[in-house]
Amino acid sequence: MKKTLWLLALSLLLIGVLAACAPAAAPAEAPAAKEAAPAEEAAPAESKEAPTTEEAAPAEGAEMVAMPAETDFGDVDTANCDAGYDGETITIYQQAGLTGPLATILGDGFINGSKDAVEQINADGGVCGAMLAIDLQDSQYNPEQELAIYESSRTQDPKPIFVLTYGSGATIILKDRVVEDQIINLASGLNAEAFYNPPNGYTVGVAPIYPDQFTGFLQWVQENWADVKPEGAGDEIVVGVIGWANAFGAGATTPEALAWAEENGITVLPLEEQEVSPTADVTGQVQNLMVNGANVIYVQSLSFGPAQVIGTVRAMGAWDQVVIGGVNWSMNQDVINILGENASLAEGYYGVLPNYWWNDTDVPGVQAALASFEAGGYDEANKDVGYLLSYGEMYAIKDILTHAINLSGYENLSGATAMAAMEDLGVISAGGLFEIDVRDGSRAPHKAAIRQVQNVDGSEQFVPVSDFLVLPDMRPSE
Repeated sequence: MKKTLWLLALSLLLIGVLAACAPAAAPAEAPAAKEAAPAEEAAPAESKEAPTTEEAAPAEGAEMVAMPAETDFGDVDTANCDAGYDGETITIYQQAGLTGPLATILGDGFINGSKDAVEQINADGGVCGAMLAIDLQDSQYNPEQELAIYESSRTQDPKPIFVLTYGSGATIILKDRVVEDQIINLASGLNAEAFYNPPNGYTVGVAPIYPDQFTGFLQWVQENWADVKPEGAGDEIVVGVIGWANAFGAGATTPEALAWAEENGITVLPLEEQEVSPTADVTGQVQNLMVNGANVIYVQSLSFGPAQVIGTVRAMGAWDQVVIGGVNWSMNQDVINILGENASLAEGYYGVLPNYWWNDTDVPGVQAALASFEAGGYDEANKDVGYLLSYGEMYAIKDILTHAINLSGYENLSGATAMAAMEDLGVISAGGLFEIDVRDGSRAPHKAAIRQVQNVDGSEQFVPVSDFLVLPDMRPSE
């Protein structure tokens, strides 16, 4: 009886924390800057050895592997320009939710990261002398508004070269239009079908597509099952997925991903949908998965979504009975912020992270982002994926534009020549924080590391428990 009352009290406490800290209204689709990450949202082409992080304790039963101090992103020299274009301006178009129910989730990270990177790029001479400018429009992550903003932007003279979007709704609704207009959509909503149908399109991801992440996590779990499996679990891996009730939430369990799991002897239970609401109750979904034998739970949501699952599994006393992890956007600072005083509940949670994180202080790209963040005077609680994502994106755009100018000339700068430059580069470093990959028809990167929430020096940190891994390629069949 006492245990039942304790669990009920904990459940009520968590519901109160989530309701107080999360947006007041339910979103229609997740923003990918924190979906984003940051984008919804890449990893080095080849990692080099680095000393392990002494402060971070390894996950129980898993070897802790530090992220490499430097990486080879397949860099091509883009530092030099054939000529200077002082007095010219190149506008980068962004559309995201600045108001409405999702704005609280995304926060100011992506805005601040974009602004700070552009200011630094311009202070350093811009792109061959041309200055970068940002045109930011509020879409509230409503697909109809995403389309309306895009239709307005595409009529500008000169026509946009890049449009940056942050939700699966935008990725899906714009996928054919950007091909027709030859405008590159750097997308953080990582919907597989939108990226690869049509093939070789103009939608390019800042992180691996969702089924790549899902199967990559399952591959890592299977290879390390003897070390990470719950006590009493057998050899069979049974996976339960809880995803938001929208395109994002269903993005991991594609036919290709489910076929991969079956071929590799992994059972995936039917998707359990989670209401997109800060006060959603996922007790029934978790119970269904546990009753059906799940010993792995994968979370395909972000912000208050993972917090709800974490709190519910803890309250049910089932944390030690499952391996629990999720999509890259589910491992973000906002989840820790929402849990607040209960942040320790997240300890042990795994995430698929295709980018470096704030605690990778040996990485030059992280050092640059940290210096920029500190110069901006932002609160430590805002060290999220949104800032890293947008900061890196702007440096990737700088290098792409520089290479396009060198290949085709400034007067011919367009979405088409920028795409040709991207394909010539193949793998593009995004400020040393993640990569963009368009090799051999790819429209999203194929690498990520597995991290785990651990307590380091009294705070919850995202600690790497693997190096960057090559993920299974789950792009949809043509």
